[in-house]
Amino acid sequence: MAIVAGQITVTNTAAVLIHQTDADGCDIIVSADIGSGQHVELGAANVTAGTGFIFDGGSNLHFAMPAGSALYGITNSGTATVSKLVSD
Repeated sequence: MAIVAGQITVTNTAAVLIHQTDADGCDIIVSADIGSGQHVELGAANVTAGTGFIFDGGSNLHFAMPAGSALYGITNSGTATVSKLVSD
């Protein structure tokens, strides 16, 4: 089992890849450093500001990602830093 950590800058111009799983899937913890009135929307490669899961960064988000899946993010405004901690 490997542990992978990283920080990704997410913008409001295009969806950014946060994590891509391998053939085994993984567990992931996501947090975000965002400004007032700002949020990150999480989803598939086609996520847009207005179509994704709204994540306001107030707490960590922990979930399992199935094999071959990918998580993307986009902000509703400006830029944000999304942190990930992955166990796969």
